[in-house]
Amino acid sequence: MLNRLLRVSALLLCLAAPSAAEDGRAYAREQERFLTLLGGVQDSPDDPELRLALLKFAAGMKVKPKVPVEAKKQFIRAMAVQIDATGTDDYDKAARLYADAIRMAPWWAQCYYNRAAVLDLAGRREEAAQDRIFYRAASGRGSQAPEASGGRLTTRSGTADYGGNWGSGLDCWRYEFQIRGDDLTIVMHCWDFPRAVYGTGKVRGHGFEGSSPGGISGTGVGNRSPIRFRGSLSEDNAVIEISSILAPELAETEAAMSAAREQVRLFGAPEWQKQTWRHMAAD
Repeated sequence: MLNRLLRVSALLLCLAAPSAAEDGRAYAREQERFLTLLGGVQDSPDDPELRLALLKFAAGMKVKPKVPVEAKKQFIRAMAVQIDATGTDDYDKAARLYADAIRMAPWWAQCYYNRAAVLDLAGRREEAAQDRIFYRAASGRGSQAPEASGGRLTTRSGTADYGGNWGSGLDCWRYEFQIRGDDLTIVMHCWDFPRAVYGTGKVRGHGFEGSSPGGISGTGVGNRSPIRFRGSLSEDNAVIEISSILAPELAETEAAMSAAREQVRLFGAPEWQKQTWRHMAAD
């Protein structure tokens, strides 16, 4: 019996070894191809075909390339300018900062999405249109990518489809809907930060509502506010309208409750705040 087990174990090891070796070779080939395409874009940054080739390849990689920390920092600087922008000069500045992030990580889908938005607002329509083409290639969504200027997806209607990543495009957080029966959990994640639960509730078709007791943020810094939320998914499964309101009474920790009460003291009685979420890349 022992000899038989040893023979079986040896056979399994022999069968597994080629598979592991092939996986290693496939990974090496994938990385080599990515670096070749990346080098082409770095040598000829104004060649759209080279950029599209890199974006499409990166979108299909089994092991996604990591975004450099400096690119993320530049992205955050660009978002800060975009959020506070009051005119064309500000939108142009945000576009330049997004361009810096793109130079460091030319495969990063979200940068093209955001830069398209500010280019539109700056009146640079042709450049914005080109960035939307790049975003579609980088996100792997093909023709289903959203228009940065506010257009809607063309998708099937009828059954509600909450699949994929959602977000506003003005912060790094992405939101995933996890649904079992009519029980809903919304999970948020940001690049390589740990995930955190946005809230739980109930979903019925295209509508949903729920709450969150707040707690430690996904980055591990500070507290998320306790909230109630409600929202709906458009009939074409393209856009989520979600509203939230501060709810100190839901806090499960003293820190979260104190922070929420301080917000009320500073800003007055809570009011419902509305956001629009669209399909986002999975960066």
